[in-house]
Amino acid sequence: MMMKTPLATAIAALALTSTFAIAEEPRSGGTINTIIQPEPPGLVLGMVQNAPTRVVAGNIYEGLLRYSTDLEPVPQLAESWNVSDDGLTWTFHLREGVLWHDGEPFTSADVVFSADVFHRELNPSARAVLQHVESIEATDDHTVVFTLSDPFGPFLLSFEAGTFTMHGAQASL
Repeated sequence: MMMKTPLATAIAALALTSTFAIAEEPRSGGTINTIIQPEPPGLVLGMVQNAPTRVVAGNIYEGLLRYSTDLEPVPQLAESWNVSDDGLTWTFHLREGVLWHDGEPFTSADVVFSADVFHRELNPSARAVLQHVESIEATDDHTVVFTLSDPFGPFLLSFEAGTFTMHGAQASL
């Protein structure tokens, strides 16, 4: 016959509590404390592309889009976007009133710089997507147009903050 010790009782209670915590309905919001290992060697996404950097820096920088828990694109720096019927022209309409840390406004010139200079030169993941882009044009301060050389289904997926961050056009490489 086995007797329960206080330690065994505590372990059983902890296991039972953990079971109930797992069974809770998921909810949005709150805080999660986690350990990221290994520590990111840098936080400039595009220059550093490892998973720890993406996890941390993807929550620091912003992209044109984010994705919902259902993996649907949702606005972030782009408040809306549309694609032409042939799938070659993607137009992003940027949020107005967004400022960089130095007080300068975020504009379509920053998107052109981020995509056509920063990511094209430094980010191998983005370069794979950008090979399908024929041109990137800022048609006004809050509109940027990507013209693709061929339809590319995963194009919209590339603008998530953990992969394709925005950088100021005044930045120098």
